[in-house]
Amino acid sequence: MHNFWLLDTLLGLACLLVANQYWCLTRSRYQSAALIIVAALLCMALAALVGAYRYGIDPSVTELHRAFARISGFASLLLIGIGLTWARLGVSWGTDNRAPAYAVVVLVLASAIGLAQSRWLSPLGVVDLYSAVGLALWLLVGMLELLAPVRLKRGQALILAAGALLILLNGLLIDTGASRLLGLARTNWFHLLLALSVFTLLWARPLFDLELSIRE
Repeated sequence: MHNFWLLDTLLGLACLLVANQYWCLTRSRYQSAALIIVAALLCMALAALVGAYRYGIDPSVTELHRAFARISGFASLLLIGIGLTWARLGVSWGTDNRAPAYAVVVLVLASAIGLAQSRWLSPLGVVDLYSAVGLALWLLVGMLELLAPVRLKRGQALILAAGALLILLNGLLIDTGASRLLGLARTNWFHLLLALSVFTLLWARPLFDLELSIRE
């Protein structure tokens, strides 16, 4: 229990680092798709850093931590899945415009909050549903990159697909459901693998172009 603050701090810093590097290296080609994934990572980082504060300094912010963790659960995995699919399909809409990304983020959060307040699903049910869809999209992109590579090398595609599979496996082993990993202290070690998996989304082509520009 005493090291949870450190694990949450590492997760928050890792997500912020990945978000910064992802945006810097991919915005020129996939502005909206990149911004969607950055928003997902920022939600995750915010929940983790509030969790670190709770575990290390002030346990009384438990309700605040739960609120941020739930927002992260609503948005993080689904937005990652949408952003991956968007970039994999090479959708031109939003390539040089951030407006579509803002619309997607608002729609995801608004629809999740609306469903959570309805009679059909509980808040945790919404988290499970949205995260399951996001993981399915994430895994689908990873498998497509393995079978018909467009953006990633084989090793990168393997890590990408493994990220989604490991989240599902971990959720089954601890019997909480894959989506409820977000905000659960006993699984925070796994979030670092998730962040590393998302980091492989730094497409090979922009990196190759960056290397060429440096050489020139």
